Parts: sequence; C-alpha cells; structure tokens
Amino acid sequence: MIAVVEPAERALALHLLEYGATLHKVREVLEPHRLCTYLFELAQLFTSFYDQCPVLKSEDSVRESRLALCALVLRRLSEGLDLLGIETPENM
Repeated sequence: MIAVVEPAERALALHLLEYGATLHKVREVLEPHRLCTYLFELAQLFTSFYDQCPVLKSEDSVRESRLALCALVLRRLSEGLDLLGIETPENM
C-alpha cells in the first residue's frame, strides 16, 4: 500500500493516476507527443519527490510506501518509453 503524506508524494501519485487517461487521449487523437509530455512531467515530479522525501533513510512503513511509489514510477516510465519505441536505460 502506498501512503501519500508529503506534498511531493501527492503530486507524484496524482500524476501517476493520469497515465490511463493520457494513453486513451494519445490513441484517440493519434498524438504521441502527449505521452512524451506526460513522461517528461513524471520524471520532473519524481525528481522533486526524491529531493524532498527521503526513501531509504525513512522509517520502515514510510520506506516501503516510498519504494512502492518509486517502483510504480519505474514501471510507468518503462511502459511509456516502450510504447514510444525507446529502450529504457539500465542505469541513469
């Protein structure tokens, strides 16, 4: 379970919820740049979250929640890049 407490967590979680609607809009209007914009915004929000919310140094339950959020971001970025035909790098 993901617990959203901090504003950066909330912003990231809300953006993650927009993924399905974004994909639907991309298919509907055939504008893949919308997915590019979504992924770029997701990366920006993740950077803010990572800067503002300690992941590994937080308490157990908070750490597990934040790790789950990180895993979800990774999955969304990987899926989105794959849909665009872009290989996901192993390391950044």
